[in-house]
Amino acid sequence: MVMIGASILSADYGNMSEEVKKAENAKIDFFHVDIMDGHFVPNLSLGLSVPMDLKKITDFPLDVHLMVENPEKFIPKVAGYAEMVAFHAESTKYLFKTIDLIKEYGAKPIIALNPSTTIDCLEYVLDELYGVLVMSVEPGFSGQSFINPMVKKIDVLKKKITSENYDTKIFVDGGINVNTAPKVVAVGADALIAASAIYGKEDINSAVNELRNSVNRL
Repeated sequence: MVMIGASILSADYGNMSEEVKKAENAKIDFFHVDIMDGHFVPNLSLGLSVPMDLKKITDFPLDVHLMVENPEKFIPKVAGYAEMVAFHAESTKYLFKTIDLIKEYGAKPIIALNPSTTIDCLEYVLDELYGVLVMSVEPGFSGQSFINPMVKKIDVLKKKITSENYDTKIFVDGGINVNTAPKVVAVGADALIAASAIYGKEDINSAVNELRNSVNRL
């Protein structure tokens, strides 16, 4: 069963409790929280207190995506409230140290890869990870179009994971909708992260159902 994460980047921040409840009722699998620093990516987004605040209103798993430089400085502030923490391979020189730090706080480590970043950087850490987050848009902006060559990237990554008998999951974030979701699931994606395809719709329940149905037919 493919997991679906609702990215609150596209939610109505003024009605977050209601937005969370809608997604829960639609039977998503987890909430995705983007934290940006204005340096690694040009935008600023939600603050570091958001995972803690969300844990007050939901028991659903949280996936915190750190789009920041030097993620090891941010992990102690968010990892205790998240089931999963993703950081970018390009954002630190210390992949093993950062992975271990996430684990120390009881969260599952995920490495995110920008569209132009190859999977070669994962060669020696892949078996240490819960997941790899393949960015299918440039990080930092919601509502971008899916970058089609990422289908090949996911395919190559899945084959490597399978050939080496790892349990590492593949997450995909960016431009996910009923048209692109089947493409990435067909080549091995395990989890889909959607922002506007869920929170940009008037009926969130129908939006999540349509997304699930688009991949369940495969």
